[in-house]
Amino acid sequence: MNFIKACLLWALPSVAFGQFTLSGKITHAESREAVIGATVYIPELRTGATTDAQGAYRIDNLPAGNLTVQVSFVSHKTLLQPLSIRQNTRQDFVMENAAQALEEVIVSGSSTRTVIRESPIPISAITQQRLLQQASTNLIDAVSRLPGLSQVSTGAGLSKPVIRGLGFNRVITMHDGVRQEDNQWGEEHSIQIDEYSIDRYEIIRGAGSLLYGSDGLGGVMAVLSPRPAEEGRWGGRLLLNGQSNHGLLGASLQVSGQKKGLYWLVQTSAKSAANYRNRADGRVYASAFSEPFNLNGFVGLNRRWGYARISFLRSYQLFNIITGQRTAAGRFATDAVAAPDSTTSRGVSAAELLSRVMIPYNSQRLLNHKLTWSQLLTLGNNRTLTAVASYATNRRSEFADVQRPGQAQLDLRLHTLYYDVRYTAQPSAAFELTLGANGMSQWLGNAGYQALYPDYQLLDAGVFVFGKQAVGKLKLSGGLRYDRRRLSIGRLYADADGNFQVSEQGPDSERFAGLGRLYQNLSGSLGGVYAVGGGLRLRANASRGFRAPAVPELASNGVHAGTFRYEIGNQQAVPEVAHQFDVGFNYENADWYADVSLFQNHIRHYTYSARVQNAAGADSLAAGDVPVFRYRQGNARLQGLEGTLTFNPKSYRWFSLTQGYSLVVGRNLTETRPDARYLPLMPATRWLTQLKLTRDRYRQHLRNLYVSADVEVHQRQHRFMAAYGTETATPAYTLVHVGAGGELVNARRQAWAMLYLSVNNLFDVVYQSHQSRLKYLDVNAATGRRGVFNMGRNVSLKLVVPFGGAL
Repeated sequence: MNFIKACLLWALPSVAFGQFTLSGKITHAESREAVIGATVYIPELRTGATTDAQGAYRIDNLPAGNLTVQVSFVSHKTLLQPLSIRQNTRQDFVMENAAQALEEVIVSGSSTRTVIRESPIPISAITQQRLLQQASTNLIDAVSRLPGLSQVSTGAGLSKPVIRGLGFNRVITMHDGVRQEDNQWGEEHSIQIDEYSIDRYEIIRGAGSLLYGSDGLGGVMAVLSPRPAEEGRWGGRLLLNGQSNHGLLGASLQVSGQKKGLYWLVQTSAKSAANYRNRADGRVYASAFSEPFNLNGFVGLNRRWGYARISFLRSYQLFNIITGQRTAAGRFATDAVAAPDSTTSRGVSAAELLSRVMIPYNSQRLLNHKLTWSQLLTLGNNRTLTAVASYATNRRSEFADVQRPGQAQLDLRLHTLYYDVRYTAQPSAAFELTLGANGMSQWLGNAGYQALYPDYQLLDAGVFVFGKQAVGKLKLSGGLRYDRRRLSIGRLYADADGNFQVSEQGPDSERFAGLGRLYQNLSGSLGGVYAVGGGLRLRANASRGFRAPAVPELASNGVHAGTFRYEIGNQQAVPEVAHQFDVGFNYENADWYADVSLFQNHIRHYTYSARVQNAAGADSLAAGDVPVFRYRQGNARLQGLEGTLTFNPKSYRWFSLTQGYSLVVGRNLTETRPDARYLPLMPATRWLTQLKLTRDRYRQHLRNLYVSADVEVHQRQHRFMAAYGTETATPAYTLVHVGAGGELVNARRQAWAMLYLSVNNLFDVVYQSHQSRLKYLDVNAATGRRGVFNMGRNVSLKLVVPFGGAL
């Protein structure tokens, strides 16, 4: 233990600031009884405590300065209290029931102490409690119902986030302050973070690239690990999850503790799912997936000078690849080796449909490791210095040849060094300034027997300044950023069979000469929020961002096993430049909450892929049946509206009714033919209505009870890219989801178990999401239906057993 402390204290200056304690009591507004298990959290320091059986809390080792205290509890309104800590301080809180509790403070996806209501950029947040109350199959599926969010999916296990119609490497994913780099450009694999390890999501819609680098034209999705245990205690939880549709079995064990400022957390999990089903396809062959062993955690030190932390992560994912191939009778088909140089197709057996086994010639393996050091120093006079350094390795292996089972056709080894340094000063309560620099060094190598694109090296660096100023009722925020990215891409060769390789295959084998590029640009953002009065706030923001071309967009040249298409890059691609404008308002009184945003995002040199057609107007095919796609560029405009309206009457806090709405229209301004005027993969217009009933307690042994019903209406998507056979219209559909749950309480009024029951797609509706890649797979000869449909009814049951005690 002394060795760990020494490592965390390494290179720290000797600072002698005051060390203070914050304590108090939290009670219910209605009954004045103690609130047991409420969370008191200080976002700037990432430390906090929970209330005991008397409703009391205590947080030690606090430095002098201006801090923000956030108090949250299930089915209660989140409280915020700015405090100036100059001595030991007592602060009591009174909490009010609220069926829908807004999450207020944002610290990881923007500058420090950003409050949702005071941000000119629309922000959404969702806590672990809300995640537990709904069924999800992966990290992105868990948040895809938030306003402005959707997902490009490949079956039940694979999803990529889409914010306002922009996804892949136009959305930055942050994990505990570090950019998540695991081939963001790819459509066919999920973000490699354990879903069960997430404590909170924060979603910034638009203008996200200012503080975290280029690429965030759509926004930022920040995911945060659980908070450290409070001082003098240890604890944890066991989470068990079962789902009916595909037999998903998931388990997670988390243990943490803190003693004299030294804290630690270890979390491990596993997940396994068989093939999912729907009424149109039955069991969908090759949709099984698993996460055999995930491990993550941290060890850190809280002191008067701030904190230091070392975090680690290992994620391991296995996915079969859905091809949608069927026999003439409509049964899902698989390839079987019939002779050394040929294959035949046969129908899948009943046992194979129920199997969880990974197919050795039609699957992918994703392995991710990450080690991170992060630190905050309080420098006195409301000044802080934060630093983050991280090293991550990512390996993605795709198996796609029946003649070579178990051998990786594509085997990509990605290494990323990331850093982030920020200095923040708050000379007055009305003004805050942040100066920072961040970037990464990245290199990738091919180790498979084929290559989709060459090896490359990338060096990315950026500096920024961001400020916030309050002028009466107006709160302004904005900043500037300069980025510089150097990219060096290696050569690509063809072997005797025409397959692409990264090493020379003999005379005249070169197919791509390699290239070097330097990209640099300025980004900026300026916005404000004006408190009109009476609970109404108006907001507006204007921003400029840019995104350099990704390596696949420049240098792809081969059959991509995961997407079942031949991809050709565009060596002349130039950076995308986006100008985005947001206007909106939020309104809150005792009974109502409303939030509405209008946006327009104009992107020059927008990059997209489209099918290549031959002179006869038919699809170009490679290797006999693989469609060819080429990356193109043009100008684009995305416009949309997002809104949320919640009715939660003061006289009946147990009742809540929320209506959400999301619309985005993406237009290609360069294409002249009518069937190419819309951008691909745009989400359909969506309405989401939720009714939620809550009860604080029932008798002595039940607490925080809830019942909910969601109606999710997706309108017909008639705005799609029809040119080159890229997309087709998607019919409207309506899904109904229901849920119920609560806590079981012992005689000491402590929760000893939590149960969460949810049913997605209650009426087992047959549908295809417009953003499902399975929609464009082969036609079923027996039914005439094209592609594979989304998951049918799915019942999820989660059991959470907390444990812990004093150290």
